[in-house]
Amino acid sequence: MNKFFLLLIFLIFSNNLSAHKPKVKVENFGNIKTFFISEFNFGAKTIESQELKMQIIGKLSKTISENLGYRDTIMIERKTYFYDNNHDFYILENNNSNYKIGALEDGVMLKSNGKGLAIRIISKKVNVTDVLKLVEYTIRNRIKINNLLVSTPYFYNENEQMKVLSNTKEFISKIVNQNSNLVDEIIKQDVILTKDSETIISWNNNEFIFEMNLEKFKPDNLYSDLPKNQLKIQDFKYYINSPNNNFFLVFTDMETFVYFDGREENISQKIKIDNNRSWYPFVLGKDKIGSKIILYNRDQVIFIYDINKKLLQKIE
Repeated sequence: MNKFFLLLIFLIFSNNLSAHKPKVKVENFGNIKTFFISEFNFGAKTIESQELKMQIIGKLSKTISENLGYRDTIMIERKTYFYDNNHDFYILENNNSNYKIGALEDGVMLKSNGKGLAIRIISKKVNVTDVLKLVEYTIRNRIKINNLLVSTPYFYNENEQMKVLSNTKEFISKIVNQNSNLVDEIIKQDVILTKDSETIISWNNNEFIFEMNLEKFKPDNLYSDLPKNQLKIQDFKYYINSPNNNFFLVFTDMETFVYFDGREENISQKIKIDNNRSWYPFVLGKDKIGSKIILYNRDQVIFIYDINKKLLQKIE
């Protein structure tokens, strides 16, 4: 590797990568309110699948609510837990569409607002279909739903806990393992998640779909005559978007990614980054340099991916 290229890498990564607080995102979809706390927050280019799932759940829960004739507020809260001594928490609640999960981190239990419904989830990840079944069940059984809550210990920091009324694992499993004709029909809807100038992400029937928005390219753009190739994946950890160069890196886990730019010859199989022990996501270098992309992680370990050769090189 020539000296100029090494110097360029040094300039790009001379600033230390600092830790970021979780992202908090609040959205409204008609009578549906969603509240999401992410696992990490590395800006607009790096997005968890869990964040996108909240958009899907919000939009499709609105359809469920309309189908069942329920017009009051439904609060859907979702948070990734950080302490290994916790387990998945599910709270299906009537007469309380107030926020709750965010305050639990401080050991605070906010008062009920006495109206609406809530589906509250603290977990590592969620399945869209399962959450939609919980929404449907809560609406249909709202009169008795509060009687199904039991007192459960919740660790709001590593060593301190409080008692929280939640649903048992067995109760939630029974709901999500039941068939639902309504949910089966609704998940077939196309849900547009992001529609930037040149890239589109959508969801249909438990699959994420990445594609180039070819209608946005000018006639003289080298991408304008691309066939409509798609990358379909059921789930992933996070993706990195490069809007300036029109490509995605989709990480299926913390050390495996797929490169996608709409060109069939460039779409990679899963590329493995060996021995990545950090739970922090990788960061993309400022821009693509020829056919090469530069990645680095929290430990400032640099990797160069060659798009044409589909090879990954670690820079020691």
